[in-house]
Amino acid sequence: MKTLKNYYFGDNVKYLRKIAWRRLTRLRSWQQFILDERRYRRWSVPTDVDSLQRIDGRQLECQVTKDYHRIEKGLAFANPKRPFGEDARERLSLAMDGRSWSEDDAYAGYARTALSALDSWNEGGEVAEVAAPLASSLGSTDLNSEQVDAFFKTRRTVRAFDLARRPPIEKIEHAVSLAINTPSVCNRQSWKAHYYEGSEAQNILSHQRGNRGFGHAIPGVIIVTTDARMFSGSGERNQRWIDGGLFAMTLVWALHAIGLSSCMLNWSRTSQDSDRLRAAAQLHESEDIIVLIAVGYPVPNHRVARSERRSTKDVLMVHPTNS
Repeated sequence: MKTLKNYYFGDNVKYLRKIAWRRLTRLRSWQQFILDERRYRRWSVPTDVDSLQRIDGRQLECQVTKDYHRIEKGLAFANPKRPFGEDARERLSLAMDGRSWSEDDAYAGYARTALSALDSWNEGGEVAEVAAPLASSLGSTDLNSEQVDAFFKTRRTVRAFDLARRPPIEKIEHAVSLAINTPSVCNRQSWKAHYYEGSEAQNILSHQRGNRGFGHAIPGVIIVTTDARMFSGSGERNQRWIDGGLFAMTLVWALHAIGLSSCMLNWSRTSQDSDRLRAAAQLHESEDIIVLIAVGYPVPNHRVARSERRSTKDVLMVHPTNS
């Protein structure tokens, strides 16, 4: 039986608490968006040409990569324009002249060879192999359809790792060397794969909630990050997550290809949580955390979640032509 006090105040208090909680949740969401925006503005590359005189390090590498890759893409077209690339040449010249590029800097070398290839095309109509090689020179795969199907259909997330068998670092290096072939915006390859094992892995996993119940038996963990200094302008504000996600997925397939099992551990956390993990994992402030990946060998006769896939007809939407 309700007392007079509950009659007048009980339901109202519950209602006010609900309203306050909803508003607090909304404010927290806005706070995270604002922190993300500030973070991106701090580390991303300005889009104006004048910024080439002010930026350095990874930000300069971002701009140089964008422009030398524009030249490479142009030369890879079926019928490249002639002449083309004047704007890219101007920006590359500004970026290269009078800067502290060392002779053995790979990105400076890519820029120089791209500029030379651009001149060869514009002046003489020759496509330089160094900038736009024939696809046939890269080789081809010999996998038949059965092998391809088996490869994709046999990978499963594993949550039962064998602590007695730690993955050799050579295997991790091999997988990363394969995943580096992942496509990225303007070939900037902004990603990094930070590998930890043993007690260090456990320290990293303590910051992620999705490994409860099996995290104590994870022998190694990879943190996939992208460097915000490798992106520019508001149009690329979400590209970090796209490129990082593509790399992470390719890395998981590479681990599967060389006989290692894995489990994606999502990083759906606040900016403050990311700061704490960056500090614990010794990541650069400009690195955005994409995902954690548990890595190892499974225990014998392990089980996996059923994880039924959607049907192709639920995913593939074939749109008819209007002709």
